[in-house]
Parts: sequence; structure tokens; C-alpha cells
Amino acid sequence: MNDCKFIGKIVDKPELQSMAETQVLRFNMVVDKFRKNKMGQKIRDRNCLPFEAWDSGARLINEYCGTDDEIFVDCVARISDGKMVFRVNEFKIIPQIETI
Repeated sequence: MNDCKFIGKIVDKPELQSMAETQVLRFNMVVDKFRKNKMGQKIRDRNCLPFEAWDSGARLINEYCGTDDEIFVDCVARISDGKMVFRVNEFKIIPQIETI
């Protein structure tokens, strides 16, 4: 089964588009992956991945999220126009904690 889960920050303002009677939101997210090198040191790999949300998910993410907001997404990987894109099935907005 094709099931992907990511936590990341939205890079740019998401783009909401209408297509016939439905809406689609396309956005990019920065996702960090951690690994250890040969010497055992922790290394962070940062990737910018493309996502799309449809209908009510598109409207909610567009209304409540913006640049640098962190969200959790449960999605599937798809090929669209020859490129990989992650289609959002479920999401949760992660509240930002203000520091003093």
C-alpha cells in the first residue's frame, strides 16, 4: 500500500485553484530526515516536497495555514505530469509554541 506520512513546514503561500466544481491546493513543504554518518554523528537531510490537497482539505489548509506553518500530512505518492506529488488524505495543523 502506498501510504506516506510527513511532518514539515509549508515553504510558500499555498495556491488554491478551482477546477470545474472542485478545488485543489498545491503547496511545497520542507521535510527533515535524520540519519547517522559513518562516524555516528547525526546528520539532517532537508527535502522540499510537492503536495496537493483537494476539496474540503484544500479549503481548510488554505484558510488556516501559511508560510512556515507546520503540519502533519498522511498522503499517497502519485505521478502527475511525469513528476512525483504527494496527495493529502488527512492532515493536522501543529500549533506553534511561542517562546519568550
